[in-house]
Amino acid sequence: MAQITEASLRGLASDVQTELAHLRRLADDIAAIHAEIAQDPAHTRLFHENLALKLHNFYTGCERIFQMVISKLNGAPPSGFDWHRRLLDRMGVGEA
Repeated sequence: MAQITEASLRGLASDVQTELAHLRRLADDIAAIHAEIAQDPAHTRLFHENLALKLHNFYTGCERIFQMVISKLNGAPPSGFDWHRRLLDRMGVGEA
């Protein structure tokens, strides 16, 4: 595992901040879609499909942050068929 330096942590923090900005925009978009559903219930199905895509993008954005953090602190994200679950488990208990 590579040594963790102050500069590499600053780079990680910058990358995480960028991803968090994308997540904030997605959250704003999700709120706007909810407002549209209330104003135009005839197109609820289409809005729900749009919400599903945005929620998927939100989840994958969170996952990217987790991968960045665990890669920096642990050298690499988990691998194997259940890597998603193991990544979430590690991030949930604070083990990197």
